[in-house]
Amino acid sequence: MALTLHPEESRFSEEMKREHEIRNLKETVEALRDALEKQKAGTATEVAQAVAEAQTEIRDLKGTVSEMRMELERRKAEGEEAVQKVLAQSAEEGRQLQSSVQALRDQLEREKARHSEQEQLMRRTQRDETAELEKTIQRIRGELEACRGKK
Repeated sequence: MALTLHPEESRFSEEMKREHEIRNLKETVEALRDALEKQKAGTATEVAQAVAEAQTEIRDLKGTVSEMRMELERRKAEGEEAVQKVLAQSAEEGRQLQSSVQALRDQLEREKARHSEQEQLMRRTQRDETAELEKTIQRIRGELEACRGKK
């Protein structure tokens, strides 16, 4: 036995189906909206967390770069200071060597002058002694000839 519906009942039944279908579609849309909002919120949270992590990493890297820069500057300053110290020591050593060289030159000049004076004194003494000896020889010859002449 087949049920036959009146056209009004049939239309009412179709309208109920459509309303049910519309309600289901609205619920689906609402569920999808909720899911999309949750996903957006989750994505926003993930993005915010990723941004925060990136900012933390950037801050840490900037700190590391700053520390490395300061260490590099400190080492550069130490290197420059060491170079200046070596240059100063080298300059001082050069001045000391020049002073030593000048002192040795002065001493050599004094020794040359003293030697020259001694040489002149020795020559004068030798000349005087030679002259004295020649006088003595002349005197003795004169005495000898006088003695021979008396004989």
